[in-house]
Amino acid sequence: MVAVSASLLAALIATAAGLLARGLHEHAVAETERSLTGLSTVLADRADRALQSIELVQDSVIGEVRNAQVASEEAYAALAGQPALHEALKTRIAALPQVNAVMVIDRRGNLLNFSRSWPIPTVNIADRDDFKALAADPALDRFIGRPVQNRGDGAWTISIARKVRAPDGAFLGLVLGAVELGYFERLYGAIAPPHDYVVSVFRDDGTLLARHPHRGGSIGRSFAGTAALRIALKSPAGGVIRNVSPIDGLDRIVATRALTRYPIILSVGRTAEASLAAWRQQAWLIGMAALLLDLGLAGLVLVAFRQARAQAQLAQAEAARAAAEMRARAERELTAQHAQFGLALDHMTQGLCLFDRDDRLIVMNARYAQMHAVPEILRRPGAPLSALLGHLGSAGRLAVPLVEACARIAAGGTPASFTCDLADGRAVAVVHVPIPGGGWVCTHEDVTQRRRSEARIAHLASHDALTGLPNRAQLQERLDAALAGRIDDEAVSVLCLDLDGFKEVNDSYGHPVGDELLRLVARRLQEAVGANALVGRLGGDEFAVIRCAPSHPAGVAALAERIVRLLRRPFEVQGHEVGIGTSIGLATTCETGLTTAELLRRADVALYQAKASGRNGWRLFDPAMDADLQRRRQLGADLRSALAEGQLDLHYQPIVAADGSGLRAREALLRWRHPRDGFVSPGEFIPIAEATGQIRRLGAWALARACADAAAWPADVKVAVNLSPAQFVDDGLVEEVAGALHASGLSPARLELEITESVLLQDDKATLAVLHRLRALGVGTAMDDFGTGYSSLSYLRRFPFDKIKIDRCFVQGLGQGTGEEAGSVEIVRATIGLGKALGMTVLAEGVETEAQAAILREAGCDELQGYLFGRPCPVGELRGTGGIGAGMSAAA
Repeated sequence: MVAVSASLLAALIATAAGLLARGLHEHAVAETERSLTGLSTVLADRADRALQSIELVQDSVIGEVRNAQVASEEAYAALAGQPALHEALKTRIAALPQVNAVMVIDRRGNLLNFSRSWPIPTVNIADRDDFKALAADPALDRFIGRPVQNRGDGAWTISIARKVRAPDGAFLGLVLGAVELGYFERLYGAIAPPHDYVVSVFRDDGTLLARHPHRGGSIGRSFAGTAALRIALKSPAGGVIRNVSPIDGLDRIVATRALTRYPIILSVGRTAEASLAAWRQQAWLIGMAALLLDLGLAGLVLVAFRQARAQAQLAQAEAARAAAEMRARAERELTAQHAQFGLALDHMTQGLCLFDRDDRLIVMNARYAQMHAVPEILRRPGAPLSALLGHLGSAGRLAVPLVEACARIAAGGTPASFTCDLADGRAVAVVHVPIPGGGWVCTHEDVTQRRRSEARIAHLASHDALTGLPNRAQLQERLDAALAGRIDDEAVSVLCLDLDGFKEVNDSYGHPVGDELLRLVARRLQEAVGANALVGRLGGDEFAVIRCAPSHPAGVAALAERIVRLLRRPFEVQGHEVGIGTSIGLATTCETGLTTAELLRRADVALYQAKASGRNGWRLFDPAMDADLQRRRQLGADLRSALAEGQLDLHYQPIVAADGSGLRAREALLRWRHPRDGFVSPGEFIPIAEATGQIRRLGAWALARACADAAAWPADVKVAVNLSPAQFVDDGLVEEVAGALHASGLSPARLELEITESVLLQDDKATLAVLHRLRALGVGTAMDDFGTGYSSLSYLRRFPFDKIKIDRCFVQGLGQGTGEEAGSVEIVRATIGLGKALGMTVLAEGVETEAQAAILREAGCDELQGYLFGRPCPVGELRGTGGIGAGMSAAA
């Protein structure tokens, strides 16, 4: 391992040294490129300015021609051939060492003026490439000629020619400046570093113009196509490249740059050998350092290897000692694990036995021995299975067939699981699992309590927890079975029961009393139906009875009557005598093919009819009931849009003073004129509105409308408005009343709210609080239908009513000349006397004859209402001033 690590480290050192040398190489190249690029920029700028100074001389000549408006060849020759121009040219080029001479040429190539001599020699340059180029191309203004060598001194020059134009653009001639290329070689020799650098100037067609250091035979040659020139031609900013020079064959790093104003390219190069000389020295030092490190590492590895061998010998001795200690520790741990295993087995909730392939006991835990009272001798390892099974059979714990089955399972060597019942009533779950290689393990678990819990859960799933009766799901299953097994002359009947008055008992005495009452009802129902019918609880205060018997309608009718009679008897519940009733809907199989759902639906429809007919009775399903139910549903749907469509209106019935002093009030009565069915009785649609939750909306509209109508009546005429129980339990009732009074401007003293006794049964404290808040508004309250409820006298004592209304059922018995009249008279007199004693106004409704009115006046009644004084009519039909007066009619 040490040798491998050392080898890896040596390789790492060598790699690091190589990467470092490579990085330094790249840095050296980059530094050379940066230096050459900067130098090429400086030298190119100097060359630009040197050539630009020649153009200044040429511009002076061209400017004089332009200022003189020279337009002809003769005028041009006259101007250009003046001695003054010669002197000016001579003076100017004397300050420009790079300029050899300046010549002024006419359009035919003839020399007109010459800075070098006077008089002017006869010279024609029409055959030179610069003259030809400018004369041939009208768009060309400047041309740099090819290098030319002076035959006398061997110096090289290039010409820079500028075109001279007439005002109309015609070619007049040219001004030609000769530049000494030696000037650039001297200039670059002074600026550029002296060693290993070369500076070259090329025309853009690749012709070499100047070079430092000078290389004989190269000036004037074309080097077009070289990589350095290609880079410069692609980008005016030039670039850097490494290539072998075609002039001297040396490998150089070259930076090129094009002049800004002239088609000339300048390059600065340095040999790669000189650029990388410092790097080679650094690389040699790095290599030597890496070699020394690797040699030192090899020495360390050798020393480490010798030490490792000595340590290995010591480790072997230590390992032998540690192995001995480990074996001893393992033996101790194994002993402890055996003890823990035994403890875990003995504390298992299951009994366990392990047998070998010869059916001899290996281990038996304490739970197994305890479950089957196994003696100590049979618990010892090696005890045969046959002896254990013999003990279980002889002790009577397992039946003999079960003992034989256990023996067969053990002999078969296959997995098995079953539950067996012991003689003492316990249930034991047995699991038998073979062990690979022979033998088997068996567990026994006491599942007695689990079985009881499962049975309890199964019972709860199909029975009501409170009463123990079958629940809805169980009833439906039993009804399915009864319908499926029905024979021709047998009828399956369903009775759906709803307890009347149970909610009042629950609210008055609390849920514990209500729960106990439901249990007592369940017992009475079971007594009533006997063994030939099934009683179940559907939920809440609803029960059902399923009866299968010969198809005699009288039998099931008698059962329904018996149930009504039994449940009408008072119940003794936790010290309270409680009275309730029941309404029953009855449906029976009068035809084949009825489903459970249909039979239950029919019983529900009949139950609804029984409750609508006054409760405490029963009704047998009739097909006509379906039509009635459908009508009620349709009316409930139509009622939702009746108010918005203007189908509802208020009619008013007069309430007069019994002493004949005139109109006291009018009662607002809601009326519905249906577009299809015509006039719908309030007794029909008001219960529908209450059942569908629409009564609050309708009641709020009626209250606001009645207040608005009454505001236009005489100030001594009140309006009475009925409140339904649903309105009264609304938290916003008082605010709703106050809002209606405020919107209409009606005085609160002119509004009477009529409340039935059913409102008072809902919540005594809440009702009392609302009544007090209404009284605080100044609104009057009246108890409607007095005498028809359960405890009207107690309500008069506890609640602040201003008026009581004697129900029409007592008034109708007056003046009939029958035996019942005396009783009605006494009730009416007692009610009026009670009202007088409590300081309440007494009103009798339903007065239809003068005889009835006379009896009520004689008894001291305060106010009368009925057809005798006027039928309910719309507000527009009220008689009197403006149709709203206080007159009253005779009997209708």
